[in-house]
Amino acid sequence: MTPDFEHPPERRGTDSVKWDLKPHTPDGRSILPMWVADMDFPIPDVVQSALRERISHPVFGYSYLSAAHQEAFVAWQRRRNSWEIDREWLVYAPGVMPAVRAAIRTFTEPGDEVIMQPPVYNPFFCAIRDSGRVVVENPLVAVNHSYQMDLEHLEAQISDRTRMLILCSPHNPVGRVWTPDELIALAELCGRHNLTIVCDEIHGDLIREGHSFTPLASISPEISSRTITCAAPTKTFNIAGLASSFAIVEDPRKREALAATIERLGLDLPNTLSLTAATAAYSNGAEWLDALLEYLNATYDWFEREFATRFPRLGLCSIQGTYLAWIDFRELMESVGADDTAVQQALLDVGGLWLSEGSWFGTAGQGFQRMNLACPRDVIRDGLDRLEIALGALS
Repeated sequence: MTPDFEHPPERRGTDSVKWDLKPHTPDGRSILPMWVADMDFPIPDVVQSALRERISHPVFGYSYLSAAHQEAFVAWQRRRNSWEIDREWLVYAPGVMPAVRAAIRTFTEPGDEVIMQPPVYNPFFCAIRDSGRVVVENPLVAVNHSYQMDLEHLEAQISDRTRMLILCSPHNPVGRVWTPDELIALAELCGRHNLTIVCDEIHGDLIREGHSFTPLASISPEISSRTITCAAPTKTFNIAGLASSFAIVEDPRKREALAATIERLGLDLPNTLSLTAATAAYSNGAEWLDALLEYLNATYDWFEREFATRFPRLGLCSIQGTYLAWIDFRELMESVGADDTAVQQALLDVGGLWLSEGSWFGTAGQGFQRMNLACPRDVIRDGLDRLEIALGALS
């Protein structure tokens, strides 16, 4: 059966971060949430069936990482990305961010520097600073409604206290899918300076037609030896509430050290239902994902045409991966004398539209907003109508 992406279930009243945290404007109108990165689409039937079967058993004691669970992930990477990994390389964590935080604590010391490439996912900033490490920024460079890495600037930022670089691949929020040449150049630079790379690949299955995702560690054994890859089924199959992830670590000493940190932090015990969902998704979810990507690709094509027609004063970055649109308000803001606060207020209070404010992704995100497109096109039309109303209040 073809999945129905046009008629999703009602999510209000389910303790949803996206739908229930801020349901109304100050004057009581409903707010349309298009901010947090989860999908409104139902999860694959095969995952629902697996969960129902497991729930039918009345005992939920401690669970362990079975060979079947590990092999499902290994086989998925082989089929989707032509990446041959060994299940012994896998280190469980209850989510990508716990894995990232554990890696920072394992491979750096307080006072060490960690490089990031903003505008980028805000919890990376928190993970570095909360552990007493120092954030070093290597901002991406905007070129023709897309972004590039500035490796010359990156190298100039490296000091004798720099130990790590966090790479977002595909990049959230700007939607770049890095090419093999870009990844090789970055990895070679990190190799020259003996930097560990923590690579967040949580959006690696969500790639637009015409682009190809390359796991960083799959490029060569040398790159793999210095890379901690963080991957999860949560974005791919819309099961973020069933938190699980793997860190893929080929180097045995790094792997043992990371596993020890995760155990010390009490993060090594897997959730029974998250294992059930992930195993079913990786084993039997490919057909659902292919249908999802077909729907999202058509959405992107339609959205870009509609956006260009209706909002000539706004910019839209090319969507290569993820399901997130990165919208540039800077020209409009300059022309009307508005700042980020005024834009956010107009969107929420006038338009009733909740987007992710660009400054949340660092100072390099100021003047931007992120919009989640993983929803029916009727919802996106509503969002664009609300955006138009909000802009009217700014002009």
